[in-house]
Amino acid sequence: MVLILCFVAGLATVFAFEPFGLGVIAFFSLAILCYFLQAAVTKKHAFLYGLAFGYGMFGVGVSWVYVSLSTYGGMPLWMGSIAVIGFAGLLSVFIGFAGFLSVLLVPKPSIARLSVIPFCWIIFEWLKGWVLTGFPWLEIGYTQTPTWLFALAPIGGVYLISFLVLVIGCLLVAAFIEPRRWHSWLTMLGISILLWPLNQIQWSQDDGEPINVGLVQANIPIELKWLADQRDQHINQFVIQSQQLHEKTPIDLFVWPETALPLYRQQTDKAFWQAIVPPGSAVLTGLMDQVADNEFYNAAVLSCAGQQQVYRKRHLVPFGEYLPMRFLFNWVLNYLQLPMSDFSAWQGSQPLECPGNINLSLSICYEDAFGSEWRNHIAGATLLVNISEDAWFGDSLAPHQRLQMAQMRSREFARPLIRSANTGPSVVIDQHGVVLASTGQFVEQSLNYLVQPQTGDTWYQRFGNWIILVSFGLVLVLLVNRVRR
Repeated sequence: MVLILCFVAGLATVFAFEPFGLGVIAFFSLAILCYFLQAAVTKKHAFLYGLAFGYGMFGVGVSWVYVSLSTYGGMPLWMGSIAVIGFAGLLSVFIGFAGFLSVLLVPKPSIARLSVIPFCWIIFEWLKGWVLTGFPWLEIGYTQTPTWLFALAPIGGVYLISFLVLVIGCLLVAAFIEPRRWHSWLTMLGISILLWPLNQIQWSQDDGEPINVGLVQANIPIELKWLADQRDQHINQFVIQSQQLHEKTPIDLFVWPETALPLYRQQTDKAFWQAIVPPGSAVLTGLMDQVADNEFYNAAVLSCAGQQQVYRKRHLVPFGEYLPMRFLFNWVLNYLQLPMSDFSAWQGSQPLECPGNINLSLSICYEDAFGSEWRNHIAGATLLVNISEDAWFGDSLAPHQRLQMAQMRSREFARPLIRSANTGPSVVIDQHGVVLASTGQFVEQSLNYLVQPQTGDTWYQRFGNWIILVSFGLVLVLLVNRVRR
């Protein structure tokens, strides 16, 4: 019965994320898990409670993986289903180990165990985003983009918010177990009072003049995108939409999605870039780049002032853009026969600048899920950009979850963020993580917005995920103390 309740609590947590946006659910669903963890008799029980919670959350929350594998990857129903169940189980193991560790640190079932659960959770949530290149999806902190806790993003990033959500969940449990003691209620009230002034802090300031950014969403079906006989038609579609937008109002910077140009950079020349960019404008577009015979990159080009600057993707998608442990999984790549699924990863910083106050820090696809990596490449950038091909996810939860991640990155770094996706939503987000303008999904649409570049450092940009170091330090001290005993 307990496992069923934990599973249902995990499933309910999905509704705290977008597109549902019911962030308050996270406090109560995690409170249910924490209640059972504090009462767990053995480490095995605690592990199973966490595992059941994870299966509920990830089994539904990342069910879009089936769309990518089956609808577009060609996997049969049985194989795609097994892949999703196995993947959800792998992610759930991290929550299971968080419960295991909490019992290891405080062996006796007690309310005192609640004090270590947030530290244990945050360690394994971070590990989930790091082990085997990581999958930082459905981090609990993302549920709080509509709440006051969002103010913690520039201080300690998404993991600090996750930590506070767990703290509040544990305080709710403590208040339920000991209703006559007011400590828990007073602590929650104190957290709420402290968060209000944090929301008033301005972490960045205007830098130069605003730039008029144009987002072009062509909504090209993924099954048609790579057909050689339709390549020119697809490129012309982006060019025509850009020209139409430019005729209404002069655009400083056009942003086209990931692989908007279904060709290699080596197939272009100066005349090509002059033909697709309206005079006086810059264009940032995704395409592919072949540096050597066996060296291919998912890349982007910023073309302006007669020059082209190249960005090559650093963090690749396992099984989608490269094959981990090829000796073991090579048959998967051969079976799926996905186009452009064996890229190389670039190393080093790649700043993109143009005259007219255009200073960009770019990420491609789910690179924007890795805030700790992106912070190493922002340097003096005044505008964040993410380009993506979300057609792989179909009409699922994934594009909405990805938009929430983009909001978190803009708030963490106090920079406007422009996100251009082939099937949408393509959005403009301000430095506070607020969506200012958005296209619809699965429609051919363009929009323009006057964006004010920002400069200034947040605590998160300076110090990164310091809450993880604090958590590791505390757990290490408690483990040493257990060994001594």
